Amino acid sequence: MLLIAMTSMGQWSTSLTYPKESADSLTSWQQRWNAPHSALKATVLALTLPGAGQAYNRKYWKMPIVYGGLGTCVYFIARNTRQYRYYKSEYIKAADTDPTTISPYSAAQLQPVMETYHRWMDISYFSLIGVYALQALDANVDAHLFKFDISNDLSFYWTPLPTHCPSAKGITFGLQF
Repeated sequence: MLLIAMTSMGQWSTSLTYPKESADSLTSWQQRWNAPHSALKATVLALTLPGAGQAYNRKYWKMPIVYGGLGTCVYFIARNTRQYRYYKSEYIKAADTDPTTISPYSAAQLQPVMETYHRWMDISYFSLIGVYALQALDANVDAHLFKFDISNDLSFYWTPLPTHCPSAKGITFGLQF
């Protein structure tokens, strides 16, 4: 009620004013987003849905690689977590003093196995993060190189450097586009 009353009395203005810097940066972001082939858009799409940045860049053959890498990481996360939990429960059974819980292994045998699966589980999580980050980086780089010219008239040549001084020798290199 108070907000409506203050607005109707003219004490608050409904128009928002931004400093000049943020208005310029907002325009810059909009320009980058609305570019014909935007690297920003490719990166945001890749971070939102893995493989979407590759599809935006029209590199459809990379999408199975992305999903294969992510699926492999998820598989090993699930497998190593399941094994770690199993050996941890067996270790707890072997380490306690309750005679009703019996484990076929000793605690000394189970400790290194449990630690190995824990380490592999951690590596699997970091691999998932790495594959996710790499696919986003690939989408960004591929969007930047989308309009890169790879025509046949790109050439490299070298020639001896003609000089008027007998003690100076060299080679010149050139790129022709």
